[in-house]
Amino acid sequence: MTAVTVSSKYQIVIPQEARQKLGIKAGMRLQAISEVSGLRLVKEPEIDEISGLLRGMFVDDTAIRSEEGRVLP
Repeated sequence: MTAVTVSSKYQIVIPQEARQKLGIKAGMRLQAISEVSGLRLVKEPEIDEISGLLRGMFVDDTAIRSEEGRVLP
């Protein structure tokens, strides 16, 4: 475990060892998840990583397409 320092702009630098191990590159998006014990950073999947993920999943499209009874905010 490596300690990091929060800058005056509330930024941190992810240590090189962690970036390499997790494959984090400049410009990648991470999700910051607040937990009781601290903060968890999770990589957002890239489109090529999730393509085909839902293939073959049954979807009742009649429920999706029905506008009847829909309440708009």
